[in-house]
Amino acid sequence: MVKQTVLVVDDDDDVLFLVEYALKRLDFDVTCMSDAAQALEAYRRELADGHPFDAVIMDLNIPGSIGGKELVARLRELDPTARAFVSSGYPDDPCMTDYQRFGFTGAISKPVTYEELLASFVPAMRPMAE
Repeated sequence: MVKQTVLVVDDDDDVLFLVEYALKRLDFDVTCMSDAAQALEAYRRELADGHPFDAVIMDLNIPGSIGGKELVARLRELDPTARAFVSSGYPDDPCMTDYQRFGFTGAISKPVTYEELLASFVPAMRPMAE
């Protein structure tokens, strides 16, 4: 069976490392990027090649780059069916509490843990694997 692919976008290298490690343990193929514009271009390339990422987990705030709110809007322009998850340490932010209104598939609170990915991300991905 082919592994599902996940693009993780965050400006914090420690977060990227931990999320990548956890997702690989959960048997996902993971690509990490710290720049949202580069991540959008990577998604565009994979989509053009006929193999878009199965999901994108994006930080809500990325200093010096577009944040998750703008990134998800641009991602939806490219691929309206994309699965996009917002990640933030601000659980009361409207993008976290009402994520669907902003175009996200789900929300993942920071600090991201293996248990949270297992409880929230993996079930959201399950229908794609069947």
